[in-house]
Amino acid sequence: MSGRAALVTGASTGLGLETALTLARAGYAVALADREMGLLDEVMSHPELANATAIPVEIELQSETSIRDGVAVAIDGLGGLDTLVNNAGRTLLQQAVDVTWDEWDSVIGINLKGAYFAAARLAEHCIDAGKPGAVINIASTHGLTGLAGRSVYGISKGGLIQMTRMLAIEWAKAGVRVNAVAPGTVLTESRQKLLEDPDLRARMKDRIPTGEFPEAREIANAVLFLADAAQSRAGQVIAVDGGLTAE
Repeated sequence: MSGRAALVTGASTGLGLETALTLARAGYAVALADREMGLLDEVMSHPELANATAIPVEIELQSETSIRDGVAVAIDGLGGLDTLVNNAGRTLLQQAVDVTWDEWDSVIGINLKGAYFAAARLAEHCIDAGKPGAVINIASTHGLTGLAGRSVYGISKGGLIQMTRMLAIEWAKAGVRVNAVAPGTVLTESRQKLLEDPDLRARMKDRIPTGEFPEAREIANAVLFLADAAQSRAGQVIAVDGGLTAE
């Protein structure tokens, strides 16, 4: 993948880090972004980045200025940019009637609004440079199905899926492909803590037809496929969920 360059948001942990490492292994230059540079200090010394072109970038997705500046830093630091992985997000476990105005704004602002403007800046760069590009949005099965207690999060991810379709159509002739991956529950470090209760974990697994949680590497490999090998895919959503949303 000589010459390819990707920006991954929320890259300090979990799916974002695994995706950045997968892209780096495939030969991409990578900009690892998170809301604070300090979150990336340890990540940048990861052994798998030792022989890769990799830079840290600070992006606060609730700030238009930060998004614009962060994308510009990635472009300058990598000598260009052609791929964006909108991975950063905020979850919220809350009954719908108890959601506050500020909680709504935070979840929608990060998961949907921030992703939209990051995608717009990547597309703007690619269109101005006359080169193809790819945006991969990390959605969720919560954007495809309903679940109590996850209303705002699911709404934000459903919006992200529709955003994927709308931008894919608008930018198709310019060569900027937009697609999404919708993971089920992946046992990242944060999810491991949430599912420490063995009964809760068992109930979650029972909902999955394959009986297994998807792994982070599967999500990252789906991202790599959409970034590189899926030249005819635009506006599509790949669910990686053990068949949870197949019904």
